[in-house]
Amino acid sequence: MRRTSGRLLLLVAIAAALVFQAAGPRASAAPQAVTFTDNTTVPIDFITTACTGETVIISGESHVLMHATGTPGGHGIVKLHINFQLSGDSASGTHYTVNETVNGTETRDLDTAPATFISISHLNAISAGGGDNLRVRTTIHTTVNANGEITSTSFEFTTECNG
Repeated sequence: MRRTSGRLLLLVAIAAALVFQAAGPRASAAPQAVTFTDNTTVPIDFITTACTGETVIISGESHVLMHATGTPGGHGIVKLHINFQLSGDSASGTHYTVNETVNGTETRDLDTAPATFISISHLNAISAGGGDNLRVRTTIHTTVNANGEITSTSFEFTTECNG
């Protein structure tokens, strides 16, 4: 795959950074949890390769619900719920549909820095007719420093054929 919408990654990274910041100085008189909730629709588009070697352009949108909480005690949790509604066509006209839901939860001790967040998910692109289906594995790797700043982000995409 060559392109994807960076907005989805940005939402995940912001939540990770906000939760990580909750592990900051704990000298306040009344420590409180830090929370962040976002409910948005994100356009998605990417290019992948079908089992036949053809280019497939897939686009649509994802509904993203994210909730992150960081406690004064240095613990954090990020919950992510994404509904994908995507479709696309290969160069020869094979139509693919992606209707997937991805859920994820990450809990960690935030007192260690830098922190690394790795998210792995799979999307199934179902072909119309007799063509092979595609399984797209997405790995997102984000590193956050002790100040809650995102210092690196990377995507890795692999496509597998599923008959």
